[in-house]
Amino acid sequence: MADIYERGREMAARMLAPRSKGGKGLEMVLRVTGPAGKYDPETGGAGQVSVDHNGSAVRADYDQRDIDGTAIRVGDVKFLVSPVKLDGSDLPKPKTKDRITFAGTTYNVEHCKAWDYAGLACGYEVQAREL
Repeated sequence: MADIYERGREMAARMLAPRSKGGKGLEMVLRVTGPAGKYDPETGGAGQVSVDHNGSAVRADYDQRDIDGTAIRVGDVKFLVSPVKLDGSDLPKPKTKDRITFAGTTYNVEHCKAWDYAGLACGYEVQAREL
């Protein structure tokens, strides 16, 4: 039965792949920022480190009826993000405050919902706001 979930994941990755690889998406960069390590008393913090993950996605606008002015604002966009990076390894799940660079524009991730079937992420639906 797990085979059907793997096939669903592979189909999503194929469809969301960049156009140059036969898919419908474009290349994007997911920048994940987190603590650099242990607390340093001299600097007063641990510092931050950013890691870029090259993936692919499709961008869509929200329908006017979905924009409520609080959770979803005018100008917010929806990304359908592939579960795999361009090199074929797993893409980490985007989190709030991560950044996505898509078609030359950078966005903050506001919300992410995984297409999670039986514990296997088949893709991500990301609400993002332009910086």
